[in-house]
Amino acid sequence: MAALIKKDFMLLKKYVLFIIVIVFALPAALAAKSNEVNMVQSTMAFAFEVIYSEFLICRYLAMKEYQYPKTASFLCTLPYTRNMQVASKYLIYFIVFAFCCTAYWIDTLFVPNLIRLSSDLVIPVLFAVSVLYSIYMPVQYKFGYDKSKLIFMFLLIAFPLFIAKANTTMIMEVLSNITIPVMLILALAALALSVMVSAKIFNGKEL
Repeated sequence: MAALIKKDFMLLKKYVLFIIVIVFALPAALAAKSNEVNMVQSTMAFAFEVIYSEFLICRYLAMKEYQYPKTASFLCTLPYTRNMQVASKYLIYFIVFAFCCTAYWIDTLFVPNLIRLSSDLVIPVLFAVSVLYSIYMPVQYKFGYDKSKLIFMFLLIAFPLFIAKANTTMIMEVLSNITIPVMLILALAALALSVMVSAKIFNGKEL
């Protein structure tokens, strides 16, 4: 499994600088719009940071696999099953999320308008992004890189615009009614179910 993850990060090496810029710059840029420490603004900043990072990386890896379609079948000839190939993508999700948390924490040291990193900030974002990721991944496995681009465009363009225009205070109030442990359980359950669905779809495909 570690070799599969290493392989994906090797594919990302030309993309790393771009992702790092997004991860560090996006929360700072969004926080600059407020003149005070704001929980809603900080949550949105962190959420956008995670969404853009996770889905840009996911999409880039899918593009590389689309360009080299025989790679997956070659890996299956090695001791890397299809289930392992699917699971590695979800492990990368957690690695990227951890990196986003670290980057946000570093931002808070230099950007006074950002709320400090805490479970009250991290878990709601993990819950929301995990649900989106859990839906997107099976769709991408089902329809492939090219046909799933409309959903990707929605997540990267339309969804942030929708959130920006939505009543973010009301959204935060709704999320606050769900306890942190329940959010964490739901996020992990959604990802676990998504892994199983994605693996089933990928196992049924001809390589």
